Amino acid sequence: MDCRDEVIRGPLEVTPATGAARVTLDAIVKVAYSPDYFSIPGIDASTSFELRRCGDMIAFECETSGELVGGEIQVVGDTLFFLPARALAPNELYAGVARGVDLDLGINFRTTTFVDTGPPVLGRVDSPTTSRVDPSCEAPEGGLRVDVSFPPAQDDGSPGSIEYLLYLSRGAGIDAPELRARARNFSTELVTMAFVLSDAEAVSPACIVVHAVDGVGNVDRDMEPECFEPVQGNFFEPVCSTGGSGGGIWLVLLALWFVRRRG
Repeated sequence: MDCRDEVIRGPLEVTPATGAARVTLDAIVKVAYSPDYFSIPGIDASTSFELRRCGDMIAFECETSGELVGGEIQVVGDTLFFLPARALAPNELYAGVARGVDLDLGINFRTTTFVDTGPPVLGRVDSPTTSRVDPSCEAPEGGLRVDVSFPPAQDDGSPGSIEYLLYLSRGAGIDAPELRARARNFSTELVTMAFVLSDAEAVSPACIVVHAVDGVGNVDRDMEPECFEPVQGNFFEPVCSTGGSGGGIWLVLLALWFVRRRG
């Protein structure tokens, strides 16, 4: 099984999503880059991204010819954050480019008329289901695939700016919550996330928790842990209540989103 992947050095994903509408006026732009991108000699984060206000231009023209938007660039790990110096203009098209060594990624979105006023609202997830999987590049030893489904979160900003973070908060060998999956919000009636528990992790009850993060870093904190028996499939409630979304999760979230504190 050859699991070697060709590494493309550059931007992989952007938030708000390209083509997003209803982007709030206080939004920041987040660009996920390939692993260790900003450790490459000669890479200058300050020139890796630019955003432009389009006016009457179409997005493609605006990427290089629109009015340049001033702002600050910060990097956390492999993620670049662009913080506009002032609020975005209402009902305006914006476009830009995230630059990389091997490729560039063009983006565009349209604003609404208001700022973000609160976190997304995420309802209760369905009981996780499990199934046996064979060894693969993602799970070299195989194990149990855990599927978690839930309706999309509701938010006052752009749905395309919501990101879901799934943590394993309790299980065999788990000392602190571990991020096991992340997903973007797409136009769908049901969001499904999945991860694999190794056989060693599947010998005891496990708990998961999902958080939704919007385009300005507001986090839904209301979900209670959802607990289950990986092998038997017998689901239960009380033993996981102390697993919660404890400090480990919030330290990670703070590290990812501290840049929204720009006042």
